[in-house]
Amino acid sequence: MIIGVDVVFIHVKNPEKMAEWYQEKLGLEIDHKTPDLGWQEFKMGDERPITRFALDYGGTNPSQVEQQPIVISFKVSNIKSAVEQLEQKGIEFFGEEKISDVGPTLVATFKDPEGNFLQLSQRK
Repeated sequence: MIIGVDVVFIHVKNPEKMAEWYQEKLGLEIDHKTPDLGWQEFKMGDERPITRFALDYGGTNPSQVEQQPIVISFKVSNIKSAVEQLEQKGIEFFGEEKISDVGPTLVATFKDPEGNFLQLSQRK
């Protein structure tokens, strides 16, 4: 079912400013942006498999960013099947649709028993 870690992303208050910092200070190169979602994804080399690193707009409310600064998104080859398998094990997913279309990726978000956000993701 899970075939790797797809993306680790950090919720930030100011995606543009933070992207500049990661570019200037760490030398990371922007690979993909989804401005309407506040998503800044960095190029992490050409080796396969690639684990992606990104910044995600977490809102202007400080507690929203502080409560969930990091999300681990697990790569799956068939997100619909993976969601069904986890639901059979008692996992509850967020949203009426469960699977969201966010730019180049389909995602399904859930929490672990301690409230940490996790995702399944499938690249289109």
